[in-house]
Amino acid sequence: MKKIALFFAAFLCSALLFAESERKFFGFQFALGSGYTFYGDSALKSNERQAMRSGYSRIILYTDAGITLKLTDQLYFLGGFQTMLDFIWKDGRHSNHASPVFFGGLQFYPGLGNLSLSLAYALGVRHDWEGMNGDYEKVKASKWGNGFRLAAEYDFKKGGGIVPIVGASYLFLPTGYNNYDNTLAVYFRLAFH
Repeated sequence: MKKIALFFAAFLCSALLFAESERKFFGFQFALGSGYTFYGDSALKSNERQAMRSGYSRIILYTDAGITLKLTDQLYFLGGFQTMLDFIWKDGRHSNHASPVFFGGLQFYPGLGNLSLSLAYALGVRHDWEGMNGDYEKVKASKWGNGFRLAAEYDFKKGGGIVPIVGASYLFLPTGYNNYDNTLAVYFRLAFH
């Protein structure tokens, strides 16, 4: 009997949590996922290829957080911050990279169910911590670059409240000296509208 009551209480709470309501003017959201960065720096690409051939371990994490402001029922202003973290390591050697990026733009619902598309201006940099050759460690940051971010997302619930979302994004970011990073990410997002 306790299990049935517990199940019923959990079902009722989840129904209230994800109940449909109208989307509010202001919302915030955060995402967690993974992806891949195609680095434009030839030395960095060479180190990455060599490490992967040598059996290094790798974890790539994507995170972002942002806000939305309702302009119309189908058009929203979108602003936020994303970071792609790329960790490569083996036997005390490492090649770690972090790409923090600020973005701002528009999110549009074209009327295809709960699919949304967004285009945003991006301003970011890439930080590298490399210790591939014994005791010597190189720490550097690229130049700040102005690029753009494209994203496609699908909301699993129409309206406001807590909305689970899956999405994919592409980031084009110049990193100085005619180098360009291209980042692809897939993620799960929770939005609070």
